[in-house]
Amino acid sequence: RDRDRGIVELAPEAARGGFYFGAGLGAGRESYKYSDGLNYTDGLTKPTISLRFGGTPNPTTRIGGEIFAWGSEVPEGTESFAAFLISAQIYPMRDAGLYVKGGGGMARSGIDYNNGSSSYETGFAWNVGAGYDIALSRAVGLGPMVDFYQGSFTRRNEPTLTERVMNIGVQVTFQTGGRGR
Repeated sequence: RDRDRGIVELAPEAARGGFYFGAGLGAGRESYKYSDGLNYTDGLTKPTISLRFGGTPNPTTRIGGEIFAWGSEVPEGTESFAAFLISAQIYPMRDAGLYVKGGGGMARSGIDYNNGSSSYETGFAWNVGAGYDIALSRAVGLGPMVDFYQGSFTRRNEPTLTERVMNIGVQVTFQTGGRGR
């Protein structure tokens, strides 16, 4: 049979679906304070990277893991802050790219010395953020993001260290489903 297929609709029924993987680059402003201190230190802005991955249970929700890292070269070596989180991204408008996110997990703060040794602490981390996914194709999105990460580190008989990073960046996201598939 020969039939006229007409115009093919490319607009997505659902913009999100399947598994996703995101990679981001940004600029993060890090500062810290100890529980016995009054104020946070002056911020230090350095490059950041982030990786996000997981699944999309429905077109308005993504659940997965996230790895975030901030680092700064110092004369002694490299100072760093990293967070390993379970997070959720919520898209309040099903057909728009705007999302809000939050998560919790583990953080690491420390210094890796030039001589190969290191000193670090681990503790609880949490984050909140927002962004916008602009669909470049059915499987690829690109967009701005803004995130706030905070970690708390406690050692016996020492004041608690609270470290935070305010991050602004851009992220590319790949997905296996959605966008009309």
